Amino acid sequence: MRRRNILLIFASCCVCMLCGCASRGSGPQGGPVDSIPPRVLGSVPADGATGVQSQEIQIRLDEYVTLDRASEQVLVSPPGLSQPIVKAVGKKVSVTLNDSLQPNTTYTIYFGEAIRDNNEKNAVKDYTLSFSTGDKIDSLWLSGRAWFAETLKPAAGVIVGIHPATAEDSVVSKQPFLRIARTDSTGQFAIRHIGEGTYRVYALSDSNRNYTYERNEPIAFMEQPVTVSDSGLVLRLFNCLIPKDTAKLKVDSLAADSIMRDSLAADSLTRDSLSVDSIRQDTAQVKKAKAEVKATASLRVVVEPADTSIYVQLLGGKDDVVATEAAGERGDVLFKELKAGTYMLRAYLDLNGDSVWTTGDYYEKRQPEPMYYFPKRLKIRDNWDFEETFRWKEESGRPK
Repeated sequence: MRRRNILLIFASCCVCMLCGCASRGSGPQGGPVDSIPPRVLGSVPADGATGVQSQEIQIRLDEYVTLDRASEQVLVSPPGLSQPIVKAVGKKVSVTLNDSLQPNTTYTIYFGEAIRDNNEKNAVKDYTLSFSTGDKIDSLWLSGRAWFAETLKPAAGVIVGIHPATAEDSVVSKQPFLRIARTDSTGQFAIRHIGEGTYRVYALSDSNRNYTYERNEPIAFMEQPVTVSDSGLVLRLFNCLIPKDTAKLKVDSLAADSIMRDSLAADSLTRDSLSVDSIRQDTAQVKKAKAEVKATASLRVVVEPADTSIYVQLLGGKDDVVATEAAGERGDVLFKELKAGTYMLRAYLDLNGDSVWTTGDYYEKRQPEPMYYFPKRLKIRDNWDFEETFRWKEESGRPK
Protein backbone atom coordinates (compact mmCIF):
# COMPACT_ATOMS: atom_id res chain seq x y z
CA MET A 1 0.00 0.00 0.00
CA ARG A 2 2.76 2.39 0.99
CA ARG A 3 4.64 1.64 -2.24
CA ARG A 4 1.46 2.27 -4.25
CA ASN A 5 0.98 5.67 -2.62
CA ILE A 6 4.54 6.67 -3.38
CA LEU A 7 4.02 5.75 -7.04
CA LEU A 8 0.80 7.82 -7.19
CA ILE A 9 2.54 10.85 -5.69
CA PHE A 10 5.45 10.50 -8.14
CA ALA A 11 3.06 10.25 -11.09
CA SER A 12 1.16 13.35 -9.96
CA CYS A 13 4.38 15.36 -9.73
CA CYS A 14 5.34 14.34 -13.26
CA VAL A 15 1.92 15.44 -14.58
CA CYS A 16 2.24 18.83 -12.81
CA MET A 17 5.71 19.37 -14.22
CA LEU A 18 4.51 18.59 -17.73
CA CYS A 19 1.53 20.94 -17.39
CA GLY A 20 3.76 23.70 -16.07
CA CYS A 21 6.14 23.35 -18.97
CA ALA A 22 3.27 23.38 -21.45
CA SER A 23 1.73 26.53 -19.96
CA ARG A 24 4.85 28.67 -20.25
CA GLY A 25 4.01 29.68 -23.79
CA SER A 26 1.22 29.56 -26.30
CA GLY A 27 2.98 27.38 -28.83
CA PRO A 28 5.87 28.19 -31.14
CA GLN A 29 6.72 31.92 -31.11
CA GLY A 30 8.56 31.97 -34.43
CA GLY A 31 11.81 33.69 -35.36
CA PRO A 32 12.51 37.28 -36.42
CA VAL A 33 10.40 38.88 -39.15
CA ASP A 34 11.81 38.28 -42.63
CA SER A 35 13.08 41.61 -44.01
CA ILE A 36 15.24 40.25 -46.82
CA PRO A 37 13.80 40.67 -50.34
CA PRO A 38 13.86 37.83 -52.87
CA ARG A 39 17.10 37.37 -54.80
CA VAL A 40 17.27 36.98 -58.57
CA LEU A 41 19.10 33.75 -59.45
CA GLY A 42 19.04 34.17 -63.22
CA SER A 43 16.95 34.83 -66.29
CA VAL A 44 16.29 33.66 -69.82
CA PRO A 45 17.52 35.54 -71.72
CA ALA A 46 20.39 36.50 -69.42
CA ASP A 47 20.90 40.14 -68.49
CA GLY A 48 23.10 41.64 -71.22
CA ALA A 49 22.36 38.90 -73.76
CA THR A 50 22.57 39.67 -77.48
CA GLY A 51 20.91 38.15 -80.53
CA VAL A 52 17.66 37.58 -78.62
CA GLN A 53 14.60 36.65 -80.71
CA SER A 54 12.14 35.28 -78.13
CA GLN A 55 9.32 37.49 -76.83
CA GLU A 56 9.13 35.38 -73.62
CA ILE A 57 11.30 36.32 -70.62
CA GLN A 58 11.67 34.08 -67.56
CA ILE A 59 13.20 35.20 -64.25
CA ARG A 60 14.14 32.78 -61.45
CA LEU A 61 14.19 33.82 -57.79
CA ASP A 62 15.24 32.14 -54.55
CA GLU A 63 11.78 32.15 -52.95
CA TYR A 64 8.08 32.23 -53.76
CA VAL A 65 7.03 35.62 -55.11
CA THR A 66 3.96 37.65 -56.01
CA LEU A 67 3.39 40.81 -58.06
CA ASP A 68 2.27 44.22 -56.83
CA ARG A 69 0.64 46.61 -59.35
CA ALA A 70 2.64 45.14 -62.21
CA SER A 71 0.64 47.03 -64.86
CA GLU A 72 1.75 50.30 -63.26
CA GLN A 73 5.30 49.46 -62.27
CA VAL A 74 6.69 47.26 -65.03
CA LEU A 75 8.00 49.40 -67.88
CA VAL A 76 9.43 48.17 -71.20
CA SER A 77 11.80 50.41 -73.18
CA PRO A 78 11.27 50.89 -76.06
CA PRO A 79 7.53 50.77 -75.37
CA GLY A 80 5.21 48.71 -77.54
CA LEU A 81 1.71 49.38 -78.76
CA SER A 82 0.40 46.67 -76.40
CA GLN A 83 1.13 46.31 -72.70
CA PRO A 84 3.28 43.30 -71.72
CA ILE A 85 1.76 40.36 -69.84
CA VAL A 86 3.51 39.88 -66.49
CA LYS A 87 2.85 36.82 -64.29
CA ALA A 88 4.31 35.29 -61.11
CA VAL A 89 4.10 31.53 -60.53
CA GLY A 90 5.99 29.94 -57.64
CA LYS A 91 9.59 31.16 -57.75
CA LYS A 92 9.38 32.50 -61.30
CA VAL A 93 8.25 35.71 -62.99
CA SER A 94 7.42 35.70 -66.69
CA VAL A 95 7.07 38.62 -69.10
CA THR A 96 5.45 38.25 -72.51
CA LEU A 97 6.05 41.04 -75.02
CA ASN A 98 3.00 41.21 -77.27
CA ASP A 99 4.67 43.32 -79.97
CA SER A 100 7.23 41.91 -82.39
CA LEU A 101 10.81 42.66 -81.40
CA GLN A 102 12.57 45.37 -83.38
CA PRO A 103 15.84 44.41 -85.09
CA ASN A 104 19.18 45.61 -83.68
CA THR A 105 17.48 47.14 -80.64
CA THR A 106 18.37 47.11 -76.96
CA TYR A 107 15.41 46.31 -74.70
CA THR A 108 15.27 47.25 -71.03
CA ILE A 109 12.58 46.06 -68.62
CA TYR A 110 12.16 48.10 -65.44
CA PHE A 111 10.35 46.23 -62.65
CA GLY A 112 10.26 49.01 -60.05
CA GLU A 113 9.02 47.33 -56.85
CA ALA A 114 6.57 44.98 -58.55
CA ILE A 115 8.29 41.72 -57.49
CA ARG A 116 7.74 40.88 -53.79
CA ASP A 117 8.00 37.81 -51.57
CA ASN A 118 4.79 35.98 -50.72
CA ASN A 119 4.80 36.44 -46.95
CA GLU A 120 6.25 39.79 -45.85
CA LYS A 121 5.92 41.49 -49.27
CA ASN A 122 9.57 42.59 -49.33
CA ALA A 123 10.26 44.14 -52.74
CA VAL A 124 13.08 43.50 -55.18
CA LYS A 125 13.84 47.21 -55.64
CA ASP A 126 14.72 48.74 -59.01
CA TYR A 127 15.48 45.46 -60.73
CA THR A 128 16.13 45.87 -64.48
CA LEU A 129 16.84 43.36 -67.23
CA SER A 130 18.42 44.33 -70.55
CA PHE A 131 19.02 42.38 -73.76
CA SER A 132 19.51 43.13 -77.44
CA THR A 133 18.09 41.72 -80.65
CA GLY A 134 21.34 42.75 -82.38
CA ASP A 135 24.98 42.01 -81.64
CA LYS A 136 25.58 44.73 -79.02
CA ILE A 137 23.99 46.44 -76.01
CA ASP A 138 23.63 50.22 -76.34
CA SER A 139 25.24 51.77 -73.28
CA LEU A 140 24.66 55.55 -73.41
CA TRP A 141 22.19 57.40 -71.19
CA LEU A 142 20.43 60.67 -70.32
CA SER A 143 19.50 61.82 -66.81
CA GLY A 144 17.97 64.73 -64.98
CA ARG A 145 14.88 65.71 -63.02
CA ALA A 146 11.32 66.80 -63.73
CA TRP A 147 9.11 69.13 -61.71
CA PHE A 148 5.85 71.03 -62.14
CA ALA A 149 6.48 74.47 -63.58
CA GLU A 150 4.14 76.49 -61.35
CA THR A 151 4.67 74.80 -57.96
CA LEU A 152 8.20 73.35 -58.45
CA LYS A 153 6.98 70.14 -56.81
CA PRO A 154 8.75 66.96 -57.99
CA ALA A 155 6.97 65.30 -60.90
CA ALA A 156 6.91 61.77 -59.48
CA GLY A 157 5.93 58.81 -61.63
CA VAL A 158 5.83 60.61 -64.98
CA ILE A 159 7.20 59.16 -68.22
CA VAL A 160 10.33 60.71 -69.74
CA GLY A 161 11.02 59.77 -73.34
CA ILE A 162 13.06 60.65 -76.43
CA HIS A 163 12.55 61.07 -80.17
CA PRO A 164 15.23 61.67 -82.83
CA ALA A 165 16.23 65.31 -83.18
CA THR A 166 15.29 65.16 -86.89
CA ALA A 167 11.68 64.12 -86.22
CA GLU A 168 8.80 66.55 -86.81
CA ASP A 169 7.21 68.33 -83.85
CA SER A 170 4.01 66.31 -84.26
CA VAL A 171 5.82 62.98 -83.70
CA VAL A 172 5.26 63.30 -79.95
CA SER A 173 1.49 62.96 -80.45
CA LYS A 174 1.66 60.33 -83.21
CA GLN A 175 4.30 57.76 -82.25
CA PRO A 176 5.47 56.18 -78.97
CA PHE A 177 8.88 57.22 -77.67
CA LEU A 178 12.07 55.49 -78.81
CA ARG A 179 13.21 54.97 -75.21
CA ILE A 180 11.55 55.75 -71.90
CA ALA A 181 12.07 55.87 -68.16
CA ARG A 182 9.89 56.78 -65.17
CA THR A 183 10.74 59.45 -62.60
CA ASP A 184 11.18 58.45 -58.96
CA SER A 185 9.54 60.12 -55.95
CA THR A 186 11.98 63.06 -56.18
CA GLY A 187 11.45 63.59 -59.91
CA GLN A 188 14.83 62.10 -60.86
CA PHE A 189 15.11 60.01 -64.04
CA ALA A 190 17.69 58.13 -66.08
CA ILE A 191 17.02 56.83 -69.60
CA ARG A 192 19.47 53.98 -70.12
CA HIS A 193 20.79 51.98 -73.07
CA ILE A 194 20.49 54.71 -75.70
CA GLY A 195 22.28 54.53 -79.03
CA GLU A 196 24.60 57.32 -80.20
CA GLY A 197 22.84 60.37 -81.59
CA THR A 198 21.01 63.61 -80.84
CA TYR A 199 17.52 63.52 -79.35
CA ARG A 200 14.58 65.62 -78.25
CA VAL A 201 13.53 64.98 -74.65
CA TYR A 202 9.98 65.10 -73.27
CA ALA A 203 8.10 64.30 -70.06
CA LEU A 204 4.43 63.26 -69.95
CA SER A 205 1.99 62.37 -67.20
CA ASP A 206 0.63 59.84 -69.74
CA SER A 207 -2.26 58.56 -67.63
CA ASN A 208 -3.51 56.27 -70.41
CA ARG A 209 -0.09 54.64 -70.98
CA ASN A 210 0.05 55.13 -74.75
CA TYR A 211 3.41 56.98 -74.61
CA THR A 212 2.16 59.81 -76.83
CA TYR A 213 1.09 63.37 -76.02
CA GLU A 214 -2.56 64.36 -75.77
CA ARG A 215 -3.41 68.01 -75.25
CA ASN A 216 -5.16 67.48 -71.91
CA GLU A 217 -2.01 65.91 -70.38
CA PRO A 218 0.79 67.79 -68.60
CA ILE A 219 3.90 67.93 -70.79
CA ALA A 220 7.48 69.18 -70.60
CA PHE A 221 10.02 69.51 -73.40
CA MET A 222 13.62 70.58 -73.86
CA GLU A 223 13.85 73.54 -76.22
CA GLN A 224 16.99 72.26 -77.90
CA PRO A 225 18.03 68.70 -78.85
CA VAL A 226 20.52 67.03 -76.52
CA THR A 227 23.33 64.60 -77.12
CA VAL A 228 24.02 61.52 -75.04
CA SER A 229 25.36 61.25 -72.39
CA ASP A 230 23.99 64.52 -71.00
CA SER A 231 23.07 64.81 -67.34
CA GLY A 232 21.46 67.47 -65.20
CA LEU A 233 18.55 68.01 -67.59
CA VAL A 234 15.59 69.94 -66.12
CA LEU A 235 12.06 69.41 -67.42
CA ARG A 236 9.18 71.67 -66.28
CA LEU A 237 5.72 70.14 -66.70
CA PHE A 238 2.74 72.33 -67.47
CA ASN A 239 -0.88 72.05 -68.54
CA CYS A 240 -1.59 73.63 -71.91
CA LEU A 241 -4.64 75.88 -72.05
CA ILE A 242 -7.32 74.35 -74.29
CA PRO A 243 -9.30 76.88 -76.42
CA LYS A 244 -12.97 76.85 -75.49
CA ASP A 245 -15.85 76.45 -77.94
CA THR A 246 -17.03 80.00 -78.71
CA ALA A 247 -20.52 78.92 -79.77
CA LYS A 248 -20.98 76.91 -76.58
CA LEU A 249 -19.81 79.92 -74.56
CA LYS A 250 -22.51 82.09 -76.17
CA VAL A 251 -25.23 79.55 -75.36
CA ASP A 252 -23.94 79.19 -71.81
CA SER A 253 -23.83 82.97 -71.47
CA LEU A 254 -27.47 83.36 -72.58
CA ALA A 255 -28.54 80.64 -70.16
CA ALA A 256 -26.56 82.29 -67.38
CA ASP A 257 -28.20 85.66 -68.13
CA SER A 258 -31.65 84.07 -67.93
CA ILE A 259 -30.80 82.42 -64.62
CA MET A 260 -29.39 85.71 -63.32
CA ARG A 261 -32.61 87.58 -64.20
CA ASP A 262 -34.71 84.96 -62.42
CA SER A 263 -32.38 85.14 -59.45
CA LEU A 264 -32.61 88.93 -59.28
CA ALA A 265 -36.40 88.76 -59.31
CA ALA A 266 -36.38 86.23 -56.48
CA ASP A 267 -33.89 88.36 -54.54
CA SER A 268 -36.14 91.38 -54.91
CA LEU A 269 -39.08 89.51 -53.43
CA THR A 270 -36.87 88.24 -50.59
CA ARG A 271 -35.58 91.71 -49.78
CA ASP A 272 -39.14 93.06 -49.63
CA SER A 273 -39.98 90.41 -47.07
CA LEU A 274 -37.12 91.31 -44.74
CA SER A 275 -37.54 93.83 -41.97
CA VAL A 276 -35.28 96.86 -41.64
CA ASP A 277 -34.30 95.82 -38.12
CA SER A 278 -33.11 92.41 -39.36
CA ILE A 279 -30.89 94.04 -42.00
CA ARG A 280 -29.36 96.42 -39.46
CA GLN A 281 -28.67 93.54 -37.08
CA ASP A 282 -26.92 91.50 -39.79
CA THR A 283 -24.81 94.51 -40.83
CA ALA A 284 -23.69 95.11 -37.25
CA GLN A 285 -22.66 91.47 -36.86
CA VAL A 286 -20.58 91.56 -40.07
CA LYS A 287 -18.76 94.72 -38.94
CA LYS A 288 -18.06 93.17 -35.55
CA ALA A 289 -16.68 89.99 -37.16
CA LYS A 290 -14.38 91.99 -39.43
CA ALA A 291 -13.06 94.01 -36.52
CA GLU A 292 -12.28 90.86 -34.55
CA VAL A 293 -10.19 89.23 -37.33
CA LYS A 294 -8.28 92.33 -38.48
CA ALA A 295 -4.65 91.36 -39.04
CA THR A 296 -1.78 93.59 -38.00
CA ALA A 297 1.47 92.01 -39.26
CA SER A 298 3.37 93.12 -42.37
CA LEU A 299 6.10 91.71 -44.61
CA ARG A 300 8.46 93.80 -46.72
CA VAL A 301 10.28 91.95 -49.51
CA VAL A 302 13.36 93.42 -51.18
CA VAL A 303 13.78 91.86 -54.64
CA GLU A 304 17.38 91.52 -55.84
CA PRO A 305 18.12 92.21 -58.59
CA ALA A 306 15.18 94.53 -59.22
CA ASP A 307 13.26 93.76 -62.40
CA THR A 308 10.04 95.35 -63.62
CA SER A 309 8.93 91.94 -64.99
CA ILE A 310 9.03 90.32 -61.54
CA TYR A 311 5.81 89.67 -59.61
CA VAL A 312 6.00 88.40 -56.03
CA GLN A 313 3.33 86.14 -54.57
CA LEU A 314 2.63 85.36 -50.92
CA LEU A 315 1.29 81.82 -50.43
CA GLY A 316 -0.68 80.36 -47.54
CA GLY A 317 -0.25 76.94 -45.95
CA LYS A 318 -2.08 75.12 -48.78
CA ASP A 319 -0.24 76.85 -51.63
CA ASP A 320 -3.15 79.28 -51.93
CA VAL A 321 -2.21 82.72 -53.27
CA VAL A 322 -2.80 85.28 -50.50
CA ALA A 323 -1.53 88.30 -52.45
CA THR A 324 0.38 89.23 -55.61
CA GLU A 325 2.45 92.41 -55.99
CA ALA A 326 4.67 93.82 -58.76
CA ALA A 327 8.28 94.37 -57.75
CA GLY A 328 8.57 97.53 -59.85
CA GLU A 329 11.76 99.44 -60.60
CA ARG A 330 12.80 99.63 -56.94
CA GLY A 331 12.23 95.95 -56.24
CA ASP A 332 10.32 96.80 -53.06
CA VAL A 333 7.16 94.86 -52.17
CA LEU A 334 4.99 95.30 -49.07
CA PHE A 335 2.35 92.85 -47.87
CA LYS A 336 0.15 94.45 -45.17
CA GLU A 337 -2.49 93.32 -42.67
CA LEU A 338 -1.31 89.72 -42.55
CA LYS A 339 -2.70 87.12 -40.18
CA ALA A 340 -0.30 85.14 -38.02
CA GLY A 341 0.77 81.90 -39.71
CA THR A 342 3.29 80.21 -41.96
CA TYR A 343 3.76 81.50 -45.50
CA MET A 344 5.86 80.94 -48.60
CA LEU A 345 7.16 83.46 -51.13
CA ARG A 346 7.58 82.92 -54.84
CA ALA A 347 8.22 85.13 -57.85
CA TYR A 348 7.61 84.77 -61.57
CA LEU A 349 8.95 86.58 -64.62
CA ASP A 350 6.03 88.12 -66.50
CA LEU A 351 7.56 87.72 -69.95
CA ASN A 352 4.41 88.55 -71.95
CA GLY A 353 3.41 91.55 -69.83
CA ASP A 354 -0.08 90.39 -68.85
CA SER A 355 0.61 90.58 -65.08
CA VAL A 356 -0.26 86.91 -64.45
CA TRP A 357 1.77 83.69 -64.58
CA THR A 358 1.36 82.15 -68.02
CA THR A 359 1.63 78.44 -68.75
CA GLY A 360 3.38 76.98 -71.80
CA ASP A 361 2.23 75.62 -75.15
CA TYR A 362 4.06 72.79 -76.88
CA TYR A 363 2.80 73.50 -80.40
CA GLU A 364 3.70 77.18 -80.07
CA LYS A 365 7.09 76.12 -78.67
CA ARG A 366 6.49 78.32 -75.63
CA GLN A 367 7.83 77.37 -72.24
CA PRO A 368 5.90 78.33 -69.06
CA GLU A 369 7.06 81.55 -67.46
CA PRO A 370 9.92 80.94 -64.97
CA MET A 371 8.94 80.52 -61.32
CA TYR A 372 11.27 80.99 -58.32
CA TYR A 373 10.64 80.12 -54.67
CA PHE A 374 12.11 81.80 -51.60
CA PRO A 375 14.31 79.14 -49.90
CA LYS A 376 12.51 79.02 -46.53
CA ARG A 377 9.03 79.21 -45.05
CA LEU A 378 8.17 82.40 -43.17
CA LYS A 379 6.52 82.40 -39.76
CA ILE A 380 4.52 85.59 -39.33
CA ARG A 381 3.42 86.76 -35.87
CA ASP A 382 0.78 89.31 -34.92
CA ASN A 383 1.90 92.93 -34.44
CA TRP A 384 5.31 92.31 -36.05
CA ASP A 385 6.89 93.91 -39.14
CA PHE A 386 9.08 91.47 -41.08
CA GLU A 387 11.61 92.03 -43.87
CA GLU A 388 13.27 89.55 -46.25
CA THR A 389 15.60 89.84 -49.24
CA PHE A 390 14.57 87.66 -52.19
CA ARG A 391 17.56 86.92 -54.47
CA TRP A 392 15.41 85.18 -57.03
CA LYS A 393 18.16 84.33 -59.53
CA GLU A 394 19.90 82.19 -56.90
CA GLU A 395 16.86 80.05 -56.11
CA SER A 396 15.91 76.86 -57.96
CA GLY A 397 13.57 74.85 -55.72
CA ARG A 398 10.74 75.20 -53.27
CA PRO A 399 11.37 75.13 -49.49
CA LYS A 400 10.95 71.86 -47.63
